[in-house]
Amino acid sequence: MSKKWLVKLLVITILTTVLSAGPNVKTVLAETERTDGSYFTLIGEKGQVLDCTALTVSVGDEYITPSNDRYKVTRIVGNKAYCEYVGKEKMPEFNNNTVKSSVLSVLTAFNKKRPLVAIYHTHNDEAFVPSDGTESRRGGGGIIDVGETLRKKLEAMGVRVIHDTTSHEPHDANAYYRSRRTAVKLLKKGASLLVDVHRDSVPPDVYRTTVKGNDVTKVKLVIGRQNANINSNLEFAKRLKAQMDQAAPGLSGGIFLGKGNYNQDLTPRAVLVEVGADSNRKTEAEKGVALFAQSLAPVLGIDAKAAEKPLLNQEKGQRKSDWTTVLWVVVAAGIIYAGYVYLNRNRA
Repeated sequence: MSKKWLVKLLVITILTTVLSAGPNVKTVLAETERTDGSYFTLIGEKGQVLDCTALTVSVGDEYITPSNDRYKVTRIVGNKAYCEYVGKEKMPEFNNNTVKSSVLSVLTAFNKKRPLVAIYHTHNDEAFVPSDGTESRRGGGGIIDVGETLRKKLEAMGVRVIHDTTSHEPHDANAYYRSRRTAVKLLKKGASLLVDVHRDSVPPDVYRTTVKGNDVTKVKLVIGRQNANINSNLEFAKRLKAQMDQAAPGLSGGIFLGKGNYNQDLTPRAVLVEVGADSNRKTEAEKGVALFAQSLAPVLGIDAKAAEKPLLNQEKGQRKSDWTTVLWVVVAAGIIYAGYVYLNRNRA
């Protein structure tokens, strides 16, 4: 058996083992969301509101604010989660050379061409009330359009993308168990990064923001604190946030570390993103996720400003260039051979 096939067999065995293990009951319950219109409010020691979320909040969860202050939930009373200040989170200093030497080297280990980003939706029914007329639409809500915007934007910057719209309905406690199969399938296709795209369910002002004069929604990153890859996933999320803060100040809604794993135990490069809330307009969420894409590309080691054409067109152009080079080599070889024949004929 060749080394290539041995590696493939090893990867398939590991993924199959992880999938068969599945999430435990406590993890599944922690990953449920409020669907009754209520939500949790995270409150700091001085009584200030830190954040609001429809995700289930548990004691021990943590939140890194947009200004990089880290808090930990110590007590929950009703819909209020009281937090203590942990300290200022040390964020990575974004540097293109640093990113290329660390993140890209890992990504290219999976695929020697370009990073393959896989977008999917655990809650594919999620919708935006002002735009879709409902908060949930069976068979595919407005969140699918947001994921499609992310796909198009990334592809325009030269990133290979799969946008999987597999349904994982109903929107219940087992949704992540069903989407786990999709995540495993995408990893088998060579995905370097898994992005599970959601929207929250809180008042519109929680996510409404203005970036460079445009009305958009914030993008919050969510990392499960009960998965074996939490350190690498959190480090990746912090790099993403640092780039968002640099390229699009005001876009980041912080990083929430919640109980559960959100299928992020499958790979060291996975992130859940909350793009706006059901009370925001979908167009604003699409603008927000487009800015998010511009921040994601550099973290993948791709120069977002250099690539403006779709990857498909670039590859066609690249193939044309390659054939032109081959043609010139053939012509040069013909000239050399003709010269060799001419010289030897004169000697004879």
